[in-house]
Amino acid sequence: MEETKKKILKVLTAIPPGVRYSTADWGRILGDDKREIRHTLDELENDGTILVERDEGRPDKPLYRLKR
Repeated sequence: MEETKKKILKVLTAIPPGVRYSTADWGRILGDDKREIRHTLDELENDGTILVERDEGRPDKPLYRLKR
């Protein structure tokens, strides 16, 4: 899981501020197991590293971005 965390943070620091990714995007970008990605994203959200935006119309499709 530590390797997945490094990959996620590398992508988020390389993109322009405000760009957001969904869980499906992370699966394509990283090529890792989506359950592991989701668990890692939850961990990063809980420790305040990333922000999660949930659309009222699609609460099942949260978007992630680096907290600045």
